Amino acid sequence: MIASLALLVATSATGAESAAPAAIETHALRGGLYLLAGGGGNVIAWSGSDGLLVVDTGSASAEPQLLDALAKLSGGPVRVVVNTHWHPEHVGGNAALRRGGAEIIAHDGTRARMASRQVMSAYDLEVPAAPRDALPVVTFNDTVTLHMNGARLLLAHVPAAHTDGDLIAWWESADVVHMGDAYYAGEYPALDVANGGSLAGTVSAVETTLSRTGARTLVVPGHGPVSNRAELAAYRDMLVAVGRRVRELVEQGSTLEEVLAARPTAAFDERYGRTGIGAERFVRLLYEDLTTRR
Repeated sequence: MIASLALLVATSATGAESAAPAAIETHALRGGLYLLAGGGGNVIAWSGSDGLLVVDTGSASAEPQLLDALAKLSGGPVRVVVNTHWHPEHVGGNAALRRGGAEIIAHDGTRARMASRQVMSAYDLEVPAAPRDALPVVTFNDTVTLHMNGARLLLAHVPAAHTDGDLIAWWESADVVHMGDAYYAGEYPALDVANGGSLAGTVSAVETTLSRTGARTLVVPGHGPVSNRAELAAYRDMLVAVGRRVRELVEQGSTLEEVLAARPTAAFDERYGRTGIGAERFVRLLYEDLTTRR
């Protein structure tokens, strides 16, 4: 049975609403960047002479805590909001920040998804259309560069990754990247296959990020702790290895039950299967992806 968003019980896999008040922790990164963690998807706030920019806005239930955390970083309002994609735990504070004067920027596909009712079958979740105040007002198809606070922020679309509207945010001079849910640090990814996500697109997004990172780069995932290039490369290797094994089984004609019984994630469960969606759901999503795209 598909649940409404208001009734969904929180899990680390979806980062959705929780009955308990969120506790947002603020961690300084570099170059005026701060990670705000604990209120849904990871939020980055960028503070500087031109004002405050925020990438993602967490869950709706964490809105008061987010606004309080942002107020402590800057005496002024948020000027710009960037959404890495449309999922509820990444856009919950949009409307409040828009009412405060922020412009919201996202990929074309993110606005399209938010503007109408969506069903996230992987999570048994129905998401109603977002209110007008929450919708992005500036959208793009490929890349956009923002010039603020004496530096540049590059926003780049990564097709068919976690969803069909994902983007990656790069602060070039600070050497920090926010990958949204194209990367789950220390967890198996929750591919939203029903809404344009795919294993191939996720691997491509990770490869794109790896091609621009170095040993010093701070890699911020959509969920999980701040990461680095080595951990992201290991994550890529896991995706490729598990995806190859599931594809082999699919091509042999194996049923979903047979694929699950083969435990294609076994070599990686100790590292990635302890939190988040878990090995079984990850394999189910891979099977759906690889059988619907043949």
